[in-house]
Amino acid sequence: MYKFNDREITFNKYNTPTPWMNYLSNGTFHTMISQAGGGVAFYKSPQIWRINHYRFFHLPTDRSGFYTYIKDNDDIWCPTNEPCKSKPDKWSSTHGMGYTRFEAEKNGLEIASTYFVGEYENALIWNLKIKSNSDRKITVFPYVELGMMEFMRELQWQCYNKHQLTAYNMDDILVYKYGVEDQPKPDQTPLVFFATDVPTTAFDCDRDEVVGSYRSEENPQNVEKGKCTNSTLYGGDPCFALQIDLDLKAGEAKEVNIFLGTAMTEDAVKASVHHCREKNFVDNSYKKLCESWDNYLSKFQCELPDKDTQLMINVWNPYQAERNFQFSRNISYYATGTFRGVGVRDTAQDILAMIPFNLRRAKNKLNLLFTQQYRDGHCNHYCFPLEGWDPVKRIHSDNHLWLVMTCYHIIMEEGTLDYLDEVVDFYDGGSATVWEHIKKSIDFCMNNLGENGFPLMLASDWNDMLYKVCREGKGESLWTGMQFGTVLRMIAELAELKGEDKQKYLDIYESQKKLVNEKAGDGKWYIRCITDDGRYIGSEKEPQAKIWLNSQSWSVISGMGENGQTAMDSVNEYLDTDLGIKKIHPSMKDYPSKEDPLTYYNKGCGENGSVFCHANTWAIIAECMLKRPERAYKYYHQLLPMVAQKKAGEWRYKAEPYVYASNIFGPESDKFGLANVSWLTGTAAWMYIAVTQYMLGIRAKWDGLEIDPCLPKELLPAKVTRVFRGKKYNITITKNEKIFIKDDDKNVNVVI
Repeated sequence: MYKFNDREITFNKYNTPTPWMNYLSNGTFHTMISQAGGGVAFYKSPQIWRINHYRFFHLPTDRSGFYTYIKDNDDIWCPTNEPCKSKPDKWSSTHGMGYTRFEAEKNGLEIASTYFVGEYENALIWNLKIKSNSDRKITVFPYVELGMMEFMRELQWQCYNKHQLTAYNMDDILVYKYGVEDQPKPDQTPLVFFATDVPTTAFDCDRDEVVGSYRSEENPQNVEKGKCTNSTLYGGDPCFALQIDLDLKAGEAKEVNIFLGTAMTEDAVKASVHHCREKNFVDNSYKKLCESWDNYLSKFQCELPDKDTQLMINVWNPYQAERNFQFSRNISYYATGTFRGVGVRDTAQDILAMIPFNLRRAKNKLNLLFTQQYRDGHCNHYCFPLEGWDPVKRIHSDNHLWLVMTCYHIIMEEGTLDYLDEVVDFYDGGSATVWEHIKKSIDFCMNNLGENGFPLMLASDWNDMLYKVCREGKGESLWTGMQFGTVLRMIAELAELKGEDKQKYLDIYESQKKLVNEKAGDGKWYIRCITDDGRYIGSEKEPQAKIWLNSQSWSVISGMGENGQTAMDSVNEYLDTDLGIKKIHPSMKDYPSKEDPLTYYNKGCGENGSVFCHANTWAIIAECMLKRPERAYKYYHQLLPMVAQKKAGEWRYKAEPYVYASNIFGPESDKFGLANVSWLTGTAAWMYIAVTQYMLGIRAKWDGLEIDPCLPKELLPAKVTRVFRGKKYNITITKNEKIFIKDDDKNVNVVI
């Protein structure tokens, strides 16, 4: 069904269990596209500048998209395979780094169609290479169904607002203008254009004229008739359709390029299209895209006996992590892109995987998060910097602490303290250096401890399901206490480097560590939290949710758990499955009471007993810190997407076999093995950190590069190339021994 090849994955079947997506982007113009050509394009934000329709959760699946109808006599088909009923004789699609390609053949007509977003213009380019084995005349209809840019407004007010939309032909360029009352940022809303670099015969801008009554993308009436009608649209449901008549000779190849893009004014549209139509523009844009990804991925490459692991480390994990860094949790096949902006907690973790690749991008994104911090140290939960909406201001116990961790890793990667002196605004007024910002994070935590001495849960910690724990302002998070301990040691190290007092941070660490072992220990594991009324969630004494994964792994990561090894043994005994580690055991049902349960998730689903892949990464790290390579490798390997999909089965797993999912339904579910919420998940960043920094053990330290591997025999020998502070290190690991390379070391070929 699929095959990996270098930095590509090729599919020979269009009807995958769910749409298997790719993200095409230049940082401003973005497209999410499936293996069958469905998807959505947007300018900057899918919430206020969405370009085309994509119908989430509707049947037929994966509609609409970026289609090219081929009318060859009476036969009508698409190189994307979908949406026509008539299918190609031969077909494949391929996702690569920033591009998706379709190769199809029908009745001797061959078409290769490559979609990508180039750096030079804000446009989705699709390049068609067409070749015929005989003389023939064909008609090509590129088509995009447009929608209101504000998806939520369209759902609520389309009956009025759609009559304010405009689509028209301007000098052989189709233009769409979105403008309605009270839209956000009207002055920053672009025009959308559609054009080609070959002569066109006709066009359409009215969807109803193109598709017809009681029809769909499967059989548009104007395509069946073989001609567009030059319809414009001043109110209604817009689309872009072009008619291109081609006369092909036997053996002759022709090239057609389509451009779906944005520009701010009509003159800017004309200039952009003129640039797109220039000779070699498309070839140069594609070449630049490939060179950009070659350079990006070259920062860390490895050669391993386990080729699935090698492929994920070298290609798909960093690729997914970069897309995750860029889009946060905004839009995917699972997320409609209507309510999630930039989450402080999520994005701070995403930055961790960007740091080895691009420090400036990492700093800029972290600075954005610092602007969501208040002078008392807490943070907004998520914000909308592009849309300009008010942030979600819920106060969580963990948001501000992720800022400390991310800042620490930036300093270790760069090897200077300069970033700590950058000045960033507070959300509630005033500004301070980055160093002062992260010290405020510590202050807020210290000012919000519960009666047992652990941090208050507040609106929840990393696990949103725990929002009921602290409704009366008393519930405490034992996990946040461990997270607090982890960052206390980091800020203590930074304080020492700055010549400030580190001991106060270490003293707080020791006091929290004492509490963890005196109050949080529960025999073979550590409890998860304490409710407002003093109930210990995650205790062996409780009837359900006896053991939680995070408090066991972080007891090791933080160095606080004196029984951390035993706790991780309990993880292996009670939580591990062949498809990953469950989040809790046993799953909950009407717990702690039927009247007020902790969760409404079904057993084995989501946060109630699923394999939460994000949390699995911390178990891998914990096992590496305990120097148990075989167990770390088991936890890592069983969640490799291609491995998990094969074990669960294609139909049961459903999600992509090349990127990580957020969670997999657990054994207490009737759909055990169903992967859910792929692409945009914290699993991507943390899995990359787990395998590169803990299993391979290559970590940035202040004075240089630490190599402390924890590898099973299946991954030895390992050869790694790591670019660090402008120097390329060639590392061969033949055994699990720890060494340290000074930053000024001239010998960059290292064997251990």
